[in-house]
Amino acid sequence: MSANSSKAILLALLANGGIAVSKFVVYGITHSSSLLTEGIHSTADCINQVLLFVGMKQGQKPADPKHPLGKGQAAFIASFMVALMLFSVGGIYSVVEGLHKIRHPEAPHDLGWAVGLLIFAIGLEGWSMRGALQAAKAERGNLPLLRYMRRSSSTELVVVLAEDFAALVGLVLALVAVLLVMVTGNPVWDGIGSVCIGLLLIAVAWFVGVEVTSLLMNEAPPLALRARIREAVEEDPEVETCLNLIAVVVGSERLMVALQVKFKEQATGHALVDAINLLEVRLKDRFPQIQHLFVEPDHEA
Repeated sequence: MSANSSKAILLALLANGGIAVSKFVVYGITHSSSLLTEGIHSTADCINQVLLFVGMKQGQKPADPKHPLGKGQAAFIASFMVALMLFSVGGIYSVVEGLHKIRHPEAPHDLGWAVGLLIFAIGLEGWSMRGALQAAKAERGNLPLLRYMRRSSSTELVVVLAEDFAALVGLVLALVAVLLVMVTGNPVWDGIGSVCIGLLLIAVAWFVGVEVTSLLMNEAPPLALRARIREAVEEDPEVETCLNLIAVVVGSERLMVALQVKFKEQATGHALVDAINLLEVRLKDRFPQIQHLFVEPDHEA
């Protein structure tokens, strides 16, 4: 389990735990629908962070006879479960609750408490988002955030970033809804805020689900990385050319690579085996994310 990912998840768990309790307390005072849906959203996020911890821990377990490539995809499964939680518990519930409040509006009260809580929660979520961005900084480099989230196999970081983004925007939407109720005196805005939050969560859940599903379907790493691996193979002094390269993501920053290589003429079979072993050592030193490497010597057809 990477220290950066663990720290990002812990920050998110602490922030969401504190916010969830505060939201339910203030909901009990104000009876604001937006605060209720936000409280449920924060509770679901806490469960999600626990799922990510479990998935990451399972993913670090070594290979065994039943799982010869290890259990790295456990983190992907946990991330997919998080997407389902966001979609169902967060998104659909919020939309249903909001539509109910629009059809049967109830005037919330003591909304000053809600405004204070939402401003406090925005600060906490900003702190969590900052921690997640710092955790992703080394891997992300200069990539735009959305492009990084679409390319990264560190699904635990991607999920935390997506959740923090949804939480921040959701809190702003809830704050706007509460302020509109205060200004206009019309409680329908509270229900509209809940619907908007729900649609936001559904969109984020869809994004996370699509990205994680691709990884579960044996997605290849980025083309640039595959090109660097091929270049490293062909730089080996005993290699004539790399005939074929197949690379598959098998976990968070974990790859399985299979190579078909034409080696230079070797004096004996033992010399060929030594050349293969040295190539494997060099590649794993240069690309530590390669967990499983298979090299097949061959000749051009």
